[in-house]
Amino acid sequence: MDDYKLLISLGSTLASLAGAFAVVRYQVKAIMETLKDVEARLRKMDTRIDRVHTQVETLTQRMGVLSSMLDPANMERRAREAERLRVEVDHLKQFRDSK
Repeated sequence: MDDYKLLISLGSTLASLAGAFAVVRYQVKAIMETLKDVEARLRKMDTRIDRVHTQVETLTQRMGVLSSMLDPANMERRAREAERLRVEVDHLKQFRDSK
């Protein structure tokens, strides 16, 4: 009779362990699926961040170019060059008209 009790006790322990193993296996499977989903989302976010970073760098570069173009020193130099060209054109017109 003690042998039957021992067998029943071992059987119930094995059944309990098998049930616990099944639960753990299911939970691990669910966690793995969640992990794959999170990894896919992370890769998409990383791609978007890379695109935004590239756009920011491009805009920063463009802004630097515009800033240097509109620099007061450059504007003054260009204004002087344009005025000198106007004076030379006027001088050439007067020279042409005097002939």
